[in-house]
Amino acid sequence: MFLGRALARKHYKKVHAFLMTNVDEIMTAVKGWFIVSIAAWTAFAVLITAWSDVARLFEGRRPEMVSDFGVTLVQMYTLGLLTPLLIYVAHVFPPTRRPSIAPVGAYIASVLVACAVGMPLFVLVSNLFLGKHFTIVNALEEGIFDCLTYAVVLTIVVAVTQIRVANERTARALRLEADLTKLRVEALQRQLHPHFIFNTLNAVVAIMQTDVVAAEEMIDALASLLRTATDKSNRPMVPLREELTLVDRYALIMKMRYGDRLQVRISTEPRALEVPVPTFTLQPLVENAIVHGLEKTRSGITIDVSCRLEDDTVRIDVSDDGTAPDISTMREGVGIGNTRARLAELYGSRAVLSIAPRESLGTRLTLAIPVAGPAL
Repeated sequence: MFLGRALARKHYKKVHAFLMTNVDEIMTAVKGWFIVSIAAWTAFAVLITAWSDVARLFEGRRPEMVSDFGVTLVQMYTLGLLTPLLIYVAHVFPPTRRPSIAPVGAYIASVLVACAVGMPLFVLVSNLFLGKHFTIVNALEEGIFDCLTYAVVLTIVVAVTQIRVANERTARALRLEADLTKLRVEALQRQLHPHFIFNTLNAVVAIMQTDVVAAEEMIDALASLLRTATDKSNRPMVPLREELTLVDRYALIMKMRYGDRLQVRISTEPRALEVPVPTFTLQPLVENAIVHGLEKTRSGITIDVSCRLEDDTVRIDVSDDGTAPDISTMREGVGIGNTRARLAELYGSRAVLSIAPRESLGTRLTLAIPVAGPAL
């Protein structure tokens, strides 16, 4: 006895905790099922009344639609009092549960229990309040009809339940996929930060031995750049305007290193400035242009960064007039490879990053990103 009470108390605590933590979801579900139940039993009342009145017309009698519908509606709502039992069984024993005999047996048992309780209740309400007097034979005939009605209702409940479960699974899968994509993008983004800092520090070290004053200016510029990068590091998407600010500060450091050999020009359509783009997307493109554009020439190069809107896409071109590398043998570095991987995670095939030689000198990197943005 004591053990039974302890188990009952433990079960009660679990149920109570579940109800308290999921009260909003439970109330939403109750409201939804209440509406579905009212609609189903009202539909039954309408169909039964229409059937009875049509039968009266064929028999040459005058239909009494209003009074018949009122009586039938009360009778159907009386049967509907057992609907929570059917809803409970449909939730506890879904059709996918194994072994399959378990849900089938539960469905048959719930219909029989609903009939055993619903039919006497139906007869009692009809006799006492509606002036409908049922004999034993009539009650048994009504019982068969009630069982069929409960079977139809249970079928509706099971179907609605399975549709909701399928929708919830789809929504959960989409949320998990979005979370996984976000985690992969964040991992790629974290991979890019050390690469970005290492290459920028190399630029400072390269000039420190020859021009201390310029190196100090580069360190100040690097500190400002890192502050900007840190502010953006926790955001997968930023307005294009902020990306261009980061590129401008990065270009300042590179110009301090290379002097007159490097010029960076940025031109942007004003309406493209607020378009969201992945964080740290443009800096690797500019870095790639600097590295490949200057490595095979002693003269200077000019890098042009242009951003414009084309229909529902923002197009970003990063071009240089340096020596064009052999595209077929060129290996993508960490920056370009990382950027390409993040674009694939965020946009799939909707975003394009291409590298091609210009018609004259140099190379052009073209990035096309949907204005709509990814679903993160």
